[in-house]
Amino acid sequence: MRAALVFGAVLLASCQMFRKKPPAPPPEAVKEVWKYPGEWTGGNKPITRMIVNVDVQRATLYSGKDIVGWTYFASGIPSFPTPTGDFKILEKVKDKVSNLYGKGFDKNGKLVNSDFKQGRDLLPEGGRFEPAKMTYFMRLTGDGVGMHIGPIPKPGRRASHGCIRLPSKMAPILFEHTAVGTPVTVTGNGPDYQSYLKQSAEKAKANAAKLAAAKQKAGEAAAAAAAATSLAPDDPNGPKGGVVTPPGTTPPLGAPPGSPATPPIEVKPAEPVTPPPAGN
Repeated sequence: MRAALVFGAVLLASCQMFRKKPPAPPPEAVKEVWKYPGEWTGGNKPITRMIVNVDVQRATLYSGKDIVGWTYFASGIPSFPTPTGDFKILEKVKDKVSNLYGKGFDKNGKLVNSDFKQGRDLLPEGGRFEPAKMTYFMRLTGDGVGMHIGPIPKPGRRASHGCIRLPSKMAPILFEHTAVGTPVTVTGNGPDYQSYLKQSAEKAKANAAKLAAAKQKAGEAAAAAAAATSLAPDDPNGPKGGVVTPPGTTPPLGAPPGSPATPPIEVKPAEPVTPPPAGN
């Protein structure tokens, strides 16, 4: 009996060794949840709130409790961060341009500064400032932070000077389906608004100092250029006594050198003599 039990156990073990294992389940398909630039499924529904996450650079759009879309964006780089916290859309301007950032050109129309900022950079003499476009602008703060169309060179990475840049295909949708007063919550790694304002004030002070230094340097360069092209009063190649005698004039006779010149006397030709009338 005991031998039979041992033989049965050995037979069972050998069967288990040669039994085929069930095939592994196929891997789940990768879902492209965040395919650039975004998605809108809300139809004609209004956007009643937005959750903007600066860590993943994506915003989720809600109508009531329902998610009706999402979009990529590019928020501020670490040196120009986007403030975090609870905001509201304060203003909507479709064709807005920046009054701070843009491009700087010289007097010949050559681009000299592609990241020009008013109050920080100095235009060359005769140059011009071309403001950056901020189309479909939705203001979030009084000092200019907002959402608008802008370049997103690397989706998922920060790239702006503090604003939230939107893809050109998604910005019109957000603009159309939001209203002034729509709540916008900015989450993720970034300063709160009060800290942001303090940082902005410090940067403004540093920018003013940089601009003043640039103006002083430009003034010194202009003065040096003027000095290089002018002659000293005692230069033998220059006017004697510092007085220039205009062409066609001569100083008065007997006057000391350097005396002001007098204009030449104009000599008019004699008038022709009219012959007397002939007699009868």
